[in-house]
Amino acid sequence: MQSIASSQPVASPIEIKGTASFKNGQILLGKVNKVFLNQTAEVQFGHQKMVATLDIPLRTGVKYWFQVQQPIEGSVVLKALDSPNLNVSGLKGTVAQLIAHLGIKAEPAAIKLAEYLLTNRLPITKETFQSALQWLKAADAAEVGLPVIKTMFIQQLPFVKGVFDALFTQSKGEPFHKLLSGFRQQLQDGGAVTGTASKLKEVLDSLHVAKQNQLQQIGLQKLVTTWLNSDSTPVMKSGAFSLLQKTGFVPKGMTESVFLESLVDGAAEVRSGIPEKSAIDKLHQGLQLLSEAKGGAFAHVEEIEMAINRILNSHEHEKDIHSIQRNNISAEKLTPLAFHLLQNAFAEAIATKALGGKIEVNDLIGYLNMDTEQVAESKGKAAELLFKSLNEPPEAQYARINEKLVLSHVLAADFQSIDFTNGPSVAHQLKEMTKILGLQLEHALINLPGDGMADFPNDLETLKPLLLKLLNEQIPAAIKEMAEQILNRITAQQILSQENGPIQNLLLTLPLNLGSVQTDLTLQWSGRKTKEGKIDPDYCRVLFYLELGRLEETVIDMQVQNRIIKVTVINGHGAALEEAAGQYLGILRENLGKMDYRLSGVSFVNPVYEKERDLRGKPIPFSEAGSYSGVDIRI
Repeated sequence: MQSIASSQPVASPIEIKGTASFKNGQILLGKVNKVFLNQTAEVQFGHQKMVATLDIPLRTGVKYWFQVQQPIEGSVVLKALDSPNLNVSGLKGTVAQLIAHLGIKAEPAAIKLAEYLLTNRLPITKETFQSALQWLKAADAAEVGLPVIKTMFIQQLPFVKGVFDALFTQSKGEPFHKLLSGFRQQLQDGGAVTGTASKLKEVLDSLHVAKQNQLQQIGLQKLVTTWLNSDSTPVMKSGAFSLLQKTGFVPKGMTESVFLESLVDGAAEVRSGIPEKSAIDKLHQGLQLLSEAKGGAFAHVEEIEMAINRILNSHEHEKDIHSIQRNNISAEKLTPLAFHLLQNAFAEAIATKALGGKIEVNDLIGYLNMDTEQVAESKGKAAELLFKSLNEPPEAQYARINEKLVLSHVLAADFQSIDFTNGPSVAHQLKEMTKILGLQLEHALINLPGDGMADFPNDLETLKPLLLKLLNEQIPAAIKEMAEQILNRITAQQILSQENGPIQNLLLTLPLNLGSVQTDLTLQWSGRKTKEGKIDPDYCRVLFYLELGRLEETVIDMQVQNRIIKVTVINGHGAALEEAAGQYLGILRENLGKMDYRLSGVSFVNPVYEKERDLRGKPIPFSEAGSYSGVDIRI
């Protein structure tokens, strides 16, 4: 990992700042500077000096291995592990001594870990060493795991396997959106059919992962419901029906009235497996009445309307209401009633789904077209039309105006990407996405009011709690492994978003759709708090990491000092970006001024060094921010 920028170096956790920094059993390499009375001495560890009680008299100017003993009355007792005449020679000699003191077998993995801990002056006890060694062996990737161990020490995180696993998964740098998309596909194809798996698929769809797959699943539904929606304009209705013809769901050349008439005629067929009083059942009964009306079962259209309303209100149809005088009622008068039945059926199915009931929309689609192969083909064509609408310019001639209106409406309503030209909209959508991921679950638990349980179930329908629930169910091993990876990525964001003295750190990695391109948006924010405990808007640092299709890896580093903003854009196409952005800098300066901020400048730089070019690894942010004396954001 290469540092983009850093402030004053932060203190190593073994550079002691008082007795509270010591832990019983910790092993340190130090030098005795001065010896005082009562077996006390000034001992130097790295650049830090302290006075401690020694268990035996030692010589000045000599380095010793010390082990921290249980503090006595506020002081620290150091036990010397080496005799005074044993001098340390070089890193390898120091490593060999350390491993011997710990009683650990001198295997390559242990030697590598000891070298890393000593080089980075990290605290060492036998327990933490053994735990770290075990985790690194299981992870089988020391080059990734060792910096994670350092982060855990420096940020004083709980030294437990769960924290290591979370940060290790984060450090491996696999794109978050790919993990989520792959998991969505696994749930679809991998045999996990539990209720929890179904809810997880809905949550992942709401995050817009695997957009093409999502369009495949519900694109046709959206076209049908747009056609039947009572709020749709006549132009929208005609456009949706036209698109249904293009998908093959409605036979080409068949008009709306003919299609509705065919449904009425088909209702005479006996259908099995329709749940009583369901939306489909009411639709079927209503269409049967219309079929009977064509044969002269009713005298007037008003009589049919009364019978249909009884069915829609879940009342039994009274056959004796028929008049003695009967007429054959024309299809022209019956098709509006058929359309009314369809509208009610789909509205009820959508409302049932919204309340957590059985999803009937697909069943209704199957009722309208019983050819399952044709429906599957139509779903694919609907997805293709919607996906093409995402990528093609507005002037593309593949669709008529009314069809374009429908495609745009569906995409805007159900697949809306973040509008980065609208600040409040961006803020709102980022907040919504953090809720969907379940990043606020623990916060919601802690702040749950005594009477707030009614709303709390909403927090349990988010990604993290659903993953936890899924892992306790009987699921295939491949799905379990991927669920654990995603859970670790979410947990890592929570671990790395923490308070450090007056400094508040925040990490967000969110899946993002930019047209047809899927990527991750990583935001790292570090700011201080006021005396009242609120975020200080005058001082902060924000780093955006984004991988784009043509611009590739892009890092935007924004620093705010006393409401003066400096922006640095790091990208391999710095010169081209600077030329393209020039026309917008005045607008940026003006809009920042309206918010009482002053823009000092925007610089565009190319990564100079080879290490800086490799921006692909996702960050463990603030990994050196062990103290709030400085902030070091790393990529």
